[in-house]
Amino acid sequence: MSQDVPILDSQFSPPSVKEQFVQRARLHKKLQQIKSYPVTLIHSGAGYGKSTGLSSYLSQVKEQVCWFSITKYDTDLVPFLTKLIFSVRKHSPSFGARVLQEIEEIDHKIQEHEQWSLMTLMINELSEFGEPVIIVLDDAHHLLSSQVASKWIQLLIEHLVENVHLVLSSRSRPQWKSLSRLKIKGELNEVTQEDLMLSRDEVAHLIQDIHEIDIEEYAIDVIHETTEGWAIACGMLVQQMASGEDMKRLLQQDAASLDDLFQYMVMEVLSKQPLIIQKFLEQTSILEVLSVETCDRILGIHSSKQMLEDLAGQNLFIQKVDENHYRYHALFKVFLENQLYRNDQMEYQRLNREAAYYFEEHSDFEKAVQHHLMILQEGDAARLLALHGKEMLSQGKLERLSEQLEQLSDESKNRYPMLWYYSGEILRYRSKYDQAESAYDRSIDISKKGEDHYVLSMAYEGKARIFLDTIRPDQAEKILQQAIDYREKSDVPDEEKARLYHMQGENLLNSGSAKRAEAWLSQAKNLNLPIDDTNLEARIYLRTGRLDQAKQFLLEKKEKFPSYELDHLPQSHRETDILLSIIASFMGQAEEGKIYAEQGLQQGIDHESPFVEACGWMRMGHAVQLISRYEKDLALKCYDHALDIMEKLNVSRGKAEPYMGLCMLYGMNGEYEKALHAGQKGLRETEQVKDMWLSAVIRLCLAIAAFNCKRHTIANQFLEEARQHFKSCEDDYGLMASSFWAACLGFETGDDRVFAEEIQDFLLRMQTGSYEFFIKQRSYFGPVDMQNIAPLLFKAQSNEIQESYVTRMIQELGFGNLERHPGYTLRIETLGEFNVLIGNEVVSDSDWSRAKSRELLELLVTKRDTAMTKEEIFECLWPDQSEDKAAKNFKVTLNGLLKVLEPKRKAREDSFYIIRSGSTYRLNPQSGFDLDVEDFKAFILAGIDEKDAEKSRDLLKKGLNLYKGNYLTNRESYEWLVHERERLQLLFLRGAEKLAQTSIRLEDYHTSIHWCQEILTYDHTWEEAYRLIMYCYYQQNNRPQAIKWYKKCKEILDKELGIEPMQPTREMYEIITR
Repeated sequence: MSQDVPILDSQFSPPSVKEQFVQRARLHKKLQQIKSYPVTLIHSGAGYGKSTGLSSYLSQVKEQVCWFSITKYDTDLVPFLTKLIFSVRKHSPSFGARVLQEIEEIDHKIQEHEQWSLMTLMINELSEFGEPVIIVLDDAHHLLSSQVASKWIQLLIEHLVENVHLVLSSRSRPQWKSLSRLKIKGELNEVTQEDLMLSRDEVAHLIQDIHEIDIEEYAIDVIHETTEGWAIACGMLVQQMASGEDMKRLLQQDAASLDDLFQYMVMEVLSKQPLIIQKFLEQTSILEVLSVETCDRILGIHSSKQMLEDLAGQNLFIQKVDENHYRYHALFKVFLENQLYRNDQMEYQRLNREAAYYFEEHSDFEKAVQHHLMILQEGDAARLLALHGKEMLSQGKLERLSEQLEQLSDESKNRYPMLWYYSGEILRYRSKYDQAESAYDRSIDISKKGEDHYVLSMAYEGKARIFLDTIRPDQAEKILQQAIDYREKSDVPDEEKARLYHMQGENLLNSGSAKRAEAWLSQAKNLNLPIDDTNLEARIYLRTGRLDQAKQFLLEKKEKFPSYELDHLPQSHRETDILLSIIASFMGQAEEGKIYAEQGLQQGIDHESPFVEACGWMRMGHAVQLISRYEKDLALKCYDHALDIMEKLNVSRGKAEPYMGLCMLYGMNGEYEKALHAGQKGLRETEQVKDMWLSAVIRLCLAIAAFNCKRHTIANQFLEEARQHFKSCEDDYGLMASSFWAACLGFETGDDRVFAEEIQDFLLRMQTGSYEFFIKQRSYFGPVDMQNIAPLLFKAQSNEIQESYVTRMIQELGFGNLERHPGYTLRIETLGEFNVLIGNEVVSDSDWSRAKSRELLELLVTKRDTAMTKEEIFECLWPDQSEDKAAKNFKVTLNGLLKVLEPKRKAREDSFYIIRSGSTYRLNPQSGFDLDVEDFKAFILAGIDEKDAEKSRDLLKKGLNLYKGNYLTNRESYEWLVHERERLQLLFLRGAEKLAQTSIRLEDYHTSIHWCQEILTYDHTWEEAYRLIMYCYYQQNNRPQAIKWYKKCKEILDKELGIEPMQPTREMYEIITR
């Protein structure tokens, strides 16, 4: 691919510096810092002498300088990288071989993963230089129009090695986060327009010393004020003076603005040139880059060489960039073009026409089309776009193609109906489906009149893709058949037919006919189908319950075709990462599902495809539902985002899946009416378009929601409907999940016959389908509390159903040492307010028949590591009562506690959660109860020990977020809990201090200040917190705040402890106040 990039050596040479160049002191001082910073940013408007000032300074340095002057044709990543490598090769001829080799293997638009790979290769090669090297990207503002190139440069900036100093020269300041971070860290050398302006003394030096013009001081003041130090304007005025222009007349010009002055000066300069030079300047202004060959050919002359050399010799508005190439100053070029157009429109048109034909001959169709459009030569522009637009589409050049199509009239598009197809494709990729359909319809109407079967087939294909993108199989069916009919009448390669057969298979899958879909896919493969860009095979596996195969297919595709996976046109809901996300959620791999959803969401944003973005949001909602550390509101927000986007796109069908997610979410929260409403809205969408599989999935969700809300009859009805649909779709995973919940219904309602039948079917399907993850980790269609599975397995074991397999599962799940299980997790929250959850239901205050029962549990939790005798319990809870009275109270209190913890425990049955051994009692350590304190301790201690700063930060945040207040904060400071409360508070303070210190290492001062302030709410004498806050504010250049916190520290320590701050704190204060 890089071999197709034209290399112009002149782009890799700094501009020559005139003898009359003025050295600007302020600029020179800033440029001297280039070697002390990783990145230097120079930005100002045109004509301020950025390039010449930089060239002048770099000509004096000892370091290697690699110069690259960027043009608007270098904004795609491949030409940009290729030319960047060639700029470095001026000093190191073998540089970049590995990068070019990787580029050669790419024949499409580069995406994020590939950008990272190319950046890594580039950085690695640069690091091999050893010696310092300065890389200059001149005219870097051209990159701002390219999201891909901008992102790559930012990656490069973030990973620059020490020996590389990058200089960006641009007309506008890039709004890049990487530059902002560098500035905050003090690692950005920024040269602004102010630094580039000529001072009053420098203007005087230019006029009086360099050009030796005798001029009064007031005149210098006027020139400086009028030009505001704009180098090019000053240069033009001085040029006029040097040529003998009357100085008073010049100074008395009433220029309304700087632009007016510039126009006046250029007119004066141009009018004093010989007519032949004036004509040459105007005629060649239509070209971006001038060469002798190009000028001679387009102007039909043989004297370009001499004229270009003469103009360059005048050092006026034309720059000689190397021995053979020149370019005009951008403002001068615009002016000359306007002059040419005003003076001789026919000549303007003729020259652009000649340029267009010249570039067409040299296969530079992009420039050819541009020149045709400049003179409204729509016929030729439309002809070229009709022929080559397909290539631009396949290469992902949507923006450029769209801009050119927008300049064509409907009449021109009607002459070439393929152009309407291209317009439709661009609109479809951007999820503008209604407008896309209108464009396809126009292509169809015109092509029918001309009996152009191929264009007809393409337009019908595009229209069918709308309904495949949005999963509307009933609407796609007829249109797709028309596309196939016209394609088969056309003389086209087999691959063209294969693409439509593949689409037919996808549509059949969307309507629930998986086997027929596989047959069409096989037929497409037999016709040499290229890469499966819609992941049809994986979707067949997904919709028939072959989840492992689906995941393996997608992962192998990502590995085998990494460049294709990361650089293709948007594929709606079929994006690989979007599919991997829902598969991961179905398989209980929630963290993976979240990562894939994030990647898919980002792809939608990068591709400007809101439909893909919405799919990312809904898949994110599925994943975060399964991850306990996220608030439930997060999933709700994800689904709301997806629904909002679909509403804006007017794609009602796209709302079905987020409604499905809301159904599950509300059902899990016990809000049945909301769950039912959301599920029915989703079902309405899928049944309208006859998507049987998703209808089955939504019915399953409705059944699960009804079960969770104890609507058993309704749950059974939805389960039977879902099961029938899954059978029609041949989805074994759906059938397995349906059997599981039917078994749960049988268990809950005491219907032993139903339970036995359903658990038998569930266990068989789980074995044959390799679905054991369903009972080992929380998955999308599994129970919220995985302990729910235990009593089902124990009952199956006692009924001798799949006995050996069930026994093995009981062992693998860690229930082997138990004889029974209540079927839920006991969750206890002690940090802050005391809360108990039975499964997912919070025990309310009214559920505690006796306050002492609650206090007994708090005591057992506090003393969980040891067994307590009854006497020890009496001493803690009833210290002032006799042993007999305390024993009676204990018996009633314990019985009240057991009723709360195990409401379904049979009479005289031993407690599962509280072990009695003789006269001692304790919480059962094997019961699997979940205690926030244990998680808190584990995260904090791991975070304190972790050496990697980012990992330490993440662990500490997880732990600290669990600390919602002091241990049993509402309980009085009884002797039996004070030690635990103080121990945990100290651990919190240590963890918060460590996080504050780690945040400073990561230069995240805001987070450090936050946690220091949290420390001080618990212990306002914690001196290290004050010291860290002072340091953070000092690093943020906020000395007043830093001083304020020192004074506060001094005051608190004196008042509370009667001591002075420690030496390190005082030293910090001295540093701040210097």
